[in-house]
Amino acid sequence: MAVRLFTFSFSILLLAGCATYKQDIDSGLNLAQKGQWQEAEKAIELALDSDQDTLLRLLEQGALAQYQGDFTRSNELLEQAEKLSDTFLEESLTNRSLALVTNERQKNYTATGFERIYINFFKSLNYLALAEQATTQQKRQSLLDSALVESRRIDLKLNEISTLTPSYEDINGKNKSISKKALTWLSGFYTGGIKTEDFVYRDDAWGRYVQGLQYEISGEYDDARIAYQQAAQLYDAGYRKQYALPDDVGQRAWLDTIRMMQKAGGWEAEYPALIKEKLSEKYQALLASYQGKEAELVVLEAQGFVPARKELNMALYASPRDYSLVLEPVLGGTQQEARDASRWFSMVYADTNILNLLANYKAGGAWSTIAGVFTKRVILGRAVWRQLENLSIDQMLYEAPIRIAVPYYDPFTVAQGNTRLLQSSSADSSLLTETALRMTSIADIAIQEQLSHAHRDIYEALIKELVRNQIAYQASKQFEDPAANLLIGLIGKVAVLASVAADTRAWLTLPAQIRIVRQPITAGTQSFTYEAQSQQFHLNDVTINKNDIKVWKIRNPY
Repeated sequence: MAVRLFTFSFSILLLAGCATYKQDIDSGLNLAQKGQWQEAEKAIELALDSDQDTLLRLLEQGALAQYQGDFTRSNELLEQAEKLSDTFLEESLTNRSLALVTNERQKNYTATGFERIYINFFKSLNYLALAEQATTQQKRQSLLDSALVESRRIDLKLNEISTLTPSYEDINGKNKSISKKALTWLSGFYTGGIKTEDFVYRDDAWGRYVQGLQYEISGEYDDARIAYQQAAQLYDAGYRKQYALPDDVGQRAWLDTIRMMQKAGGWEAEYPALIKEKLSEKYQALLASYQGKEAELVVLEAQGFVPARKELNMALYASPRDYSLVLEPVLGGTQQEARDASRWFSMVYADTNILNLLANYKAGGAWSTIAGVFTKRVILGRAVWRQLENLSIDQMLYEAPIRIAVPYYDPFTVAQGNTRLLQSSSADSSLLTETALRMTSIADIAIQEQLSHAHRDIYEALIKELVRNQIAYQASKQFEDPAANLLIGLIGKVAVLASVAADTRAWLTLPAQIRIVRQPITAGTQSFTYEAQSQQFHLNDVTINKNDIKVWKIRNPY
């Protein structure tokens, strides 16, 4: 037993010298968080120089190029990224084998569902910015059409995602049969009580809303109405609640739906009832303020950065008495880091359901039941356990635990401070809008995306590490000399343990949240100041023509 503990402890110590993905790009992220976009791009490009990181490098560079105002280059980079993210290619045998004998970090990076959506979001904003710079009406219209193409791509991708995931009506039980409800209830026993479908990225109300804005800018009011209404219905159905957005985001989308009804015409019998049903007095007053105004200013503030994933390490050992495997977190780093990792483990993986509590009690009585709150037990049953015995896996686990690594997130909250939009004139400044409206939280989407497949991650990691350790274990039994077997076994064990790594890669220059201010204004040349988190952003001497919608994009790193 002493040898077993020494081997595992020695291996864990070696891991302290292993650089993680986050450490590789920290310098670039630190520069980005200071708003030093060009320097950040150079640093991140150097850190993501492997073939496996090609897609991720293009995503980061594309976003950073936009933040620098280089909209054409941003689109070129993001177009390459989209081709990679939308092309389904089976992994090569070499790539799969490399990931098996090393770690997930060696596989080609694949974009998440929401990352694929934000490729087109960024591209559409690039085309809007280029349209404002166009010197001819023909060129401007061509660029606006390109922005609409990106909006339609968002629509196609969201439709694809929504067909593969349960809707809000499904998870709320409105569309569930009794058998499906029972199956969901039973599945909770095997997922720590977490209903993973609650955290799935199933659609995007903000993505639909942006489509509406693009259509409205292009004068396609009926298409804009449809998109705004889809957004409003999604916010109300569950998107607002899922991502902890303000109560009135749905009202903002309904207000714009009603405005499009008024502009398009033909809805005179419908929208008065919608005004009374969907809009509070505040939003009814805001709707009325559009009357007599010739233009509109739309402020889009992309604030902060999505949080980075970290690596949670666990030790896997055997529990023959109840035919199960047990996972226990191995906590390191600072006290705060250890505490955060422990909380994630307890929230997502710990044995808090009745089946695992019973198995822990059978394995060791009341104390094991209490201790089980800090472990995860994988119940295999006698038949599967016999197969493990035939492969000597039980003996392998007895000699030394196996290290498992999965991604996790530290606690994270988006900035909640008030914002102000000020309109400046030669004489004074008058307050237009006090608080921007948080329309989406990409930080919350990212964290919930991880929660939705956390159990898949842990079981995939468990199986992969069992296979890798079994290969190393069998290799150590090939020599007649016991000393040689011991040495080869030690080397193999240390090599496998030291190469374990969770895939913590993600598109980290995405904003944590996006906030909006929409203000009807009088056409003409004006200046504006936007204040957020003690930061000031200025839009000076901008000419906004009659019937124009001016989109002011702000990238606030703080």
